[in-house]
Amino acid sequence: MDLGFEKSGVNITAAYDNDEAAVTSYNRNLKHSAIQREISDATTLPSNLDIICATPPCQGFSTAGGYKTEDPRNNLLITSCRLIVNSQPKVAVIENVAALTNKRNIPILQHCIELLKSAGYHVKLQILNCEDYGVPQRRKRAFIFARSGGREFNTDMLIENSSKSKLHDVLMGLEGLTNAHTPKFLEEGSKHFLIAQAIKPGQKLCNVRAGQTAVPTWMIPEVFGHTTRSERQFLSAVRSLRRRNRKRSYGDADPISLAEINTELSSDAGNLVSILTKKGYLRRVGNLFDLTNTFNGKYRRLNMYENSPTVDTRFGDFQLFLHPTQHRGMTVREAARIQGFPDSFLFSEKPNTSFRLIGNAVPPPVAAKVANFAKSLV
Repeated sequence: MDLGFEKSGVNITAAYDNDEAAVTSYNRNLKHSAIQREISDATTLPSNLDIICATPPCQGFSTAGGYKTEDPRNNLLITSCRLIVNSQPKVAVIENVAALTNKRNIPILQHCIELLKSAGYHVKLQILNCEDYGVPQRRKRAFIFARSGGREFNTDMLIENSSKSKLHDVLMGLEGLTNAHTPKFLEEGSKHFLIAQAIKPGQKLCNVRAGQTAVPTWMIPEVFGHTTRSERQFLSAVRSLRRRNRKRSYGDADPISLAEINTELSSDAGNLVSILTKKGYLRRVGNLFDLTNTFNGKYRRLNMYENSPTVDTRFGDFQLFLHPTQHRGMTVREAARIQGFPDSFLFSEKPNTSFRLIGNAVPPPVAAKVANFAKSLV
């Protein structure tokens, strides 16, 4: 967020983060020196601040993180509000995942808003879609804005609908760039190479969804083993049944019984179940059966003419994300470009750390818009 505030002309008085790598990267790129510091209710912030911007950890609130309600980092959202109340800035901005507004997270969100309102702040929540700010990425973020003295405001000037960028617009012109752009190609003939070879742009390796975007394991026999036409039809039927015949009130699919399979299919289900279990395509779950490899998608190949999935901290893992046209994962610089960072911005010498910093960041074009809006509220 501070990259956005610096570009908006705001004088940054102090910056804190408990992540040593984040602090190091901040100080390599921005004028102000950040301090590594753990924030708590006892933290004392500088007085007479115009703006406080807080970006507490989002992992526990995220759908990707599985809504970890017991994650101790969740308390930092409340801590941020308390520090704002104690410091009394003219304007406060709190950023988090859009899933903060989901049913499971609503109680803590409402608690935060009430804390700020009780201290005299006029508060508004705004969900911003990063695609609307020229970021070629499917990513939404929640922003809580608070203005002192009960001064009302609207968020109309935040809403933007700029021309939509696609991956093609930001992934061109990387040839010869050495700053964190070191493609590592999959070994030809390896398992990963053969899987990547079968995944077309916009597709993913997926056994639990049907359709053009999902490539099931049984369609890559050179890696997962040969199947006959009847066996593939059988596996497709199991894929449908496990989602249709629900047994639990949560999740999106359940193992199925041999009786259910026999009712659905006229073929010798028992024999096919035995064969496909031996081949590793089915597994026994108590007295029931389910597909193996029931992840919703791996080896997602990006499409040059579409937007990217959310750039998260795992974006450098080729088993999760594949380059649109080459059999490899994404580079640090490609991830940074998709987020909207300039090529001059430096992260870490360690790629995994760089991907973590990039994935945790607010895309700079969005941060700049938010920073200018916050500045206007002072």
